[in-house]
Amino acid sequence: MAASLDEELRERAARLTVAFDGEAWILGRPELGVFVAVPEPGAVFVTTLQETGSLDEATARAGEVAGEEVDGRDFVDGLTAAGLLDPPADAGGARGRIKWIEGVSPRSAARLFGPAAWSCYGAAAVLAVSLLLIRPDLRPSWQDAWFLPSPGLSAFGWLLIGIAFGALHEAWHWLAGRAIGVPAIFRVSYRGIYVVFETDLTQIVTVPRNRRHGVYLAGMAIDTVVLAAALGLRLLDPPRALDDLLAAVVLSQIVGIVWQWAALPLRSDSYALLANALRCHNLYRTTWLTAKATLFRLTQAETAELSRTSARDRQAGRWFVVPYLAGIAGMTWIFVTGVLPLVVSLGQWGLTQFGGSALGSAGFWEAVAVSAYIVVQLGLPPLLALRERRLRRTGELL
Repeated sequence: MAASLDEELRERAARLTVAFDGEAWILGRPELGVFVAVPEPGAVFVTTLQETGSLDEATARAGEVAGEEVDGRDFVDGLTAAGLLDPPADAGGARGRIKWIEGVSPRSAARLFGPAAWSCYGAAAVLAVSLLLIRPDLRPSWQDAWFLPSPGLSAFGWLLIGIAFGALHEAWHWLAGRAIGVPAIFRVSYRGIYVVFETDLTQIVTVPRNRRHGVYLAGMAIDTVVLAAALGLRLLDPPRALDDLLAAVVLSQIVGIVWQWAALPLRSDSYALLANALRCHNLYRTTWLTAKATLFRLTQAETAELSRTSARDRQAGRWFVVPYLAGIAGMTWIFVTGVLPLVVSLGQWGLTQFGGSALGSAGFWEAVAVSAYIVVQLGLPPLLALRERRLRRTGELL
């Protein structure tokens, strides 16, 4: 009976991945999206189970590394509670798998992120900055957002630009993950009060930290290429309509790049890059708990959660709380001074169109579309927040 139990435990342990990230060991079930950081004895315990299937031997080896007696059965209970020993996921029900991206081999994707490719990205950044410095007429202004005959058409044109280049940005993260063998999940999410595209690269924790930087920078890398290309095309003095479109693209790309670096507390690409460089496991959550403890009071469960975070996360969270709160304030300021007046002006324009256009006319339907745009822009983020909260409660989203 003991032999059969050990063999069953060995089969369950064989599903785990074990990776070292420079400070802790990461035990994971990539197909389930479950990852847990453990000290070295925990990693030794799992690898011994995978090699021998013996609970007693795994307990003994873990105890030798820890320098004290460990409770192997208690550790197995912890692995089970975390979901690491769950049965294999149903391949047919995998969420977020995209067949065409799975068809891109890591070798093919790696060509987009090798030394030559990064040299091109760097050259694009230098070219874009140089053109913006030496050609003031190419610098964008908010007026460039109104590049079509009417505010309504411009709003939808701006929306299409955002969708197209937002998708390209995330596709480059996706391909960068593929280049190092990390699958990704694409979804529509939110950052504060803004709807965003998001690439879930949770499984990147299974690769060494020094290989993750390129994945986090990939989106901004392709943004700089688009920006440099748009600026370069404007140098050719294209027709007015095309030049207006290119100016809108330049504005959208600059706003996007600046936002990535300014929105550190909103889990932007630069946040991921910084957290990785600081070797933190969950800087965002630790900072949130630190901020709440500073301004209000933590619940007993939150206090226990904060105490379980790594010392490195708590140390970084003490100073990261400043840009975290500043980012929230900045986001609110942008909404009040930029987004809200824009939405109000669009709403006023829509009401004018409703009042002056015949029912069923082009102006009427344009006003209807603008109204729908305003409702989605303001209503979708809270709906997405409720959905993600529900998915996290059911364990479908980390």
